[in-house]
Amino acid sequence: MPITDRRELEFDVQTVRLVLEWSPRAAQAFGLPPLTPTAVHGNPVEGVIEVTYGELTSTRVFMLRAEALGAILISYCNRVGMPMPRNAEKGVRIERDQVVLLLSHRQEALTAPEVPEPVIGRSAHGPGSRLTTERHRLVPGDVAIQSELRRCGGR
Repeated sequence: MPITDRRELEFDVQTVRLVLEWSPRAAQAFGLPPLTPTAVHGNPVEGVIEVTYGELTSTRVFMLRAEALGAILISYCNRVGMPMPRNAEKGVRIERDQVVLLLSHRQEALTAPEVPEPVIGRSAHGPGSRLTTERHRLVPGDVAIQSELRRCGGR
């Protein structure tokens, strides 16, 4: 039986405007001008966002397709260190007040873990308290155990 990881990353239109501002080369690669956008609005019927540049007398509106916006958002997320599976299927849903980046990764072949399972026990705070692992109970300076945990993927 496969494992499916589905995620939705929501960006409100103000955040999309900032991502475009902070990604000028990517924005230009998709036909937007080398200026700071003043507003962004979603147009779900057309599947585009409307990016406005300029002020009252010299306003220009550019349309950016969902696919192009998705590429810019993914690039931004990678630059800020937001984890996302490389081989995930990716999509974009444009709504009136937000843009949703959709990720879906399906792990077909299950494999046994390469690292041993840590010892798990209950904390001393009674029933219903959160689970703790052995690494939370280390004595400071116990370098051998800390080194082994790091080798096995623990912290």
